[in-house]
This record gives sequence, C-alpha cells and structure tokens, in this order.
Amino acid sequence: MVGGEWQDQDLLAVARDTPLAKLAANLGLNLDAWLSSATESLPETFRITPNRYDREWTESILSSIGGKPLAWAQDGFAWQMPFARGQAPDARAKHIMALMHESGRITRQEAASMLPVVVLQPTSGELILDMCAAPGSKATQIAEAIHPRGVVVANEPASGRVNMLVSNRGRLAISNMLINQQDGRHLGRIPPPGYDGIVADVPCTGSATSRKNRNVWWKWTPRAGRGLFRLQVEIAWRGANLLRPGHDLIYSTCSMDPCENEAVVAELLRRSPWLELVPIDRSNLQGLKLHEGLRSWDILDEEGEPYLDQAALEAPSIHASHFPPNQRKAMAEALEIEVDEALESTIEASLSHCVRLYHHDNDTGGFFVARLRHKPEATPENFARTFIPKRYQNPESGWAPMVLDQPRPNRHSIFPAPQPIIDEVQQRYGITDSDWSWWHRGKRINIAPKLVEDRIFSQQCPNKKGNLWPAGTFHPLKLIHVGLPAFTQKRKIWRSRQESVPALRPFIAPPRHSLTPDTLRRMLRGWSPLMDDYVEQFGPLDEEGPILMSCDLPCGPALVPGWVGARLTLMIDRVGRDVLRMKLDMPTEADEEE
Repeated sequence: MVGGEWQDQDLLAVARDTPLAKLAANLGLNLDAWLSSATESLPETFRITPNRYDREWTESILSSIGGKPLAWAQDGFAWQMPFARGQAPDARAKHIMALMHESGRITRQEAASMLPVVVLQPTSGELILDMCAAPGSKATQIAEAIHPRGVVVANEPASGRVNMLVSNRGRLAISNMLINQQDGRHLGRIPPPGYDGIVADVPCTGSATSRKNRNVWWKWTPRAGRGLFRLQVEIAWRGANLLRPGHDLIYSTCSMDPCENEAVVAELLRRSPWLELVPIDRSNLQGLKLHEGLRSWDILDEEGEPYLDQAALEAPSIHASHFPPNQRKAMAEALEIEVDEALESTIEASLSHCVRLYHHDNDTGGFFVARLRHKPEATPENFARTFIPKRYQNPESGWAPMVLDQPRPNRHSIFPAPQPIIDEVQQRYGITDSDWSWWHRGKRINIAPKLVEDRIFSQQCPNKKGNLWPAGTFHPLKLIHVGLPAFTQKRKIWRSRQESVPALRPFIAPPRHSLTPDTLRRMLRGWSPLMDDYVEQFGPLDEEGPILMSCDLPCGPALVPGWVGARLTLMIDRVGRDVLRMKLDMPTEADEEE
C-alpha cells in the first residue's frame, strides 16, 4: 500500500484469501485470470449522447485522445478510452473528458451497467419504468433509446440521490423523463394497462464491482447478500405487478452472488405465476462473452466455503428461498416447506436463460441480467396484475367504482401550462411543430412528450379498492419533476434555459440574428458591447431581453443564448463557453486567465 492506496500488486496478493475470491472459485471461474482482472482499475467507458447536432465533432475530439467505439455497441453508442477510469494521461485528455461529460455530450458509465437497457430494447413511444434509478445512467440511457415520443418514469426513494437524477436529466437536456420519489416496494400505479417495460436494477452488495470499489474485497460476505434478498425480491415483485401483458421486466445486479441473482429470480417466478423467464436476444451483444445463468449453487459460510451436507439448515440468516430448486426438492422436509416439484423443475430449467458477465472475459466489471415476460395468456384482461381485484366481484351486486376527490396539491404539484403562456413562448421562439405537453409550476415551464398527458395525467387510475383516482392528477405517483424545465420567467419575460437549448433546437425558428466567429471570439473574451455601439457595427437588432443567436462553425451552426439590454451579453455558463472556445480553437478560460 502506497499513500493509503492499494497498488494492484498488493491487492492481488491479499485478495486471493478473501471470501469474494472464494465465491469466484466456487462459481468455477479461472481464479488466476479472474483475480488478475478483478484487481485492476476499470477502463474509462461512456455513452455518446445520440441526438446532438455536433455528435461527429464530439467523436472526432474523443478519437484524438484515443477513444474508440466498443465492438459490441451497435451504432457506436458506447466508447472506451485507452486509459483507466478517472486516470486521463495528460491535462488535455482530462479537460476533454470533463468537458464532454459536463456539457452532456457523453455520459460516463461502466460498460457492464449498459446491459439491462440493451437487453430490454425499449423503443420510441413506450412508457418505461426504472425502479431504482439514481444516479441516472440507466434512466438516461432509456430516455435516449425511446426519444422522442417515449417516456421513462425514473424512481428513486432517497432524497440525496434524487438530486443526482435531476442533475443528469438537466446535463443531457432530457425532456422525456418523469422523476418519482417512492419506495420501490410500494411504487404507485399508473393508469391501465401499465408499463411497457421495466428495469429493476436493485440494490445489491456490489460483489462484482471490485474494479472500481476496492473496499468490496474486505466488506463482502455471503451473509450480506442474503441480507438483501428480501428487499430485492419485493422490489422486483412490485415491478412484476405493474407490467402489462406481453412486455418485459429486466432484473439486474452488479453482484456475482447467486443468492442475489438466480435465487431472487427463482423466488419471483414462484410468487408471480404470470411471469416467465425468456432467453436474452444476443444479436445486439455480438462480441461480448456471456455465461448462462446458474441452475444450481452452493450456500456459503462467512469464510466463503460451502456448507457441508445440511449444515446450512442450522446457520443464521439462511432461508429456504436461498437454496436452488434441485436442493429445495431434495430437502423439502428438512427445510419444512411444501414444494411444487413440477414448478421447481421448470424454474431450474429456465434459469440458464439468465446472463452472467465476468470481469476477465471482456475487460469490464461483473454483471447479472435476467429477462422476465408477462405471459399474455396468463392475464386475458390485458392489463397489469395490480389492477386485478383480489376479491371476486359479483356483477349482479350493483357495485360501481366511485370517482375520488382530487388529491390536495403540494409544493411539488405540477399542472398543464395555461394556453396563453404556451402561445407567448411559442411566438417568442417561433415554435410551430413541437409534439410536447407543456407543464407549469411557479416561474418555470417544462416540456415533455404528449404521452405523459395521454397515458398518465389525463386518465383515471383505479386504487386498491377499485375506486378511481380522477383524471387531471399524477396521483398515486409522487412526481417531483415532469419533463425538462425549458423556460423561466424573469422580468415578466419567458426566456429559454441554457440546459434546454439542445432539446429546443429542432423546433425553434432559425435565429434572426447571427454572430460571426470573430465576434463570438471577442464576446467569449469578455466583450459586452453597448447596444448603440453594436448596432453601429453590425446593424439593427430588433429584440429585447432573452435572445438566441446563431454562429456558423465547421461542425454546424451553434445556438448562442444572450441578453439584449443596455448591452449585448452572453448568457452561457463556463462549460458552454469552453465548448465554444474548443470549437473556435481558443484556449480555455482558465488557461487564458493565467
């Protein structure tokens, strides 16, 4: 250890005797090959934001520092750098990585964690749920995949982590995300028929994250995984109840422990007979070495060694659901459980449909993914199981559902924007062809796909008793953000927010005023001319207040937010200014100030 940090050679020497290494050996991995990879730092990987006008410029900049698309990533959406995560070799590479991420042109994300969304294959127009969404890498990946008409409900129970979701939504200018804050086990319904797809990337021990989280070598124990089993099952089971027939739920973890993976999937299948485990389509994962899910596994003690014979039955924190199907059948009497042997055999046979990813096979972290489908024939009503009454209702009883009162609004309540405000904004920015719903809270206008209104806000939603929450509310969801804050009212004028410009770009009229590259250079260096002087040099500028100007650059016309008052000033933050400086071959602000 040097300076309090473990060096790879030190870690490799001590990791071999940890319970985590014994788990890997028990799984049948080549221990030397696995340890060699699992003790090294991860390579820097990221997603390219797909809908930016300057994507080719972004890719050329990243290529200049050695970046290349990952071989398995279709359409080049995922890239890898020739250096370790967070260890750019020089100041230029470090600056480029930070600037591309902060400006929303890339999203740093471990390659393995991209798999759940690739496996789900969501498409535009679908309504998708991410049950455990923060910090937002998968939620934003979903949002990009279903853009422009689809919507992702990104749920996160922890307030501190919700802030990371909000930050990433703004950084990427994502307008098709709803941010919800509820315990995943008790997530509120949406109106029938339910969600078109669900990702349940549940809390786990992170036993497969050793390449970025060195502490897992000493913190992980088999008991830790078993301790999360109930939470993982209950989150996934809630998702299973919210999924419409014929559609898929993706269960995933960044753990290697079968008790967090195959055991959870098996228990979910026992509790949810309307689900089936289906094979994962590997056509869009070409080049990745993947392993089938386990059909049987050992129960490990705290040292990582298998319990002998039936010793596990007397150990604390071990439940019958932790055992694989074959052992449940063989040990039913000792486990004191009733076993449906046919069901257990079906589950056992299907577990091979799950997918495992190990560190040393693809130079990634480890991961587990399972794809579960709501069988259409199991629910002929054609909507999510949460809407199936738990008690038989006699059609001759005369009972009819009651429409409940609107819930009382709170500080997070958001409502459709008044038409006069929409008209004012559209007229100012020349917006004529948007396919948005418009939302209003305080001095902000948000934009989102119309699907938000059509499938959630404007529909009645049955509650547990069969009565109906009225249309015109998001209840029983607890949404704290709807879409993207696109406009803010200041001085009684609605101005575009800088973070929303990439989302607005395809829909606003071409700016009436343009800057030459030389003028933009001067303004980036601090020139803020009096309007009389500016008009004398460049001609009349007939707008007041917020303005979007254009500047023709080699990578395409840049939109430049500004303000027309006594002076013409740029309304761009440091990150935006440094992006423009890079496009104009100028030094960064920090370098120029030195």
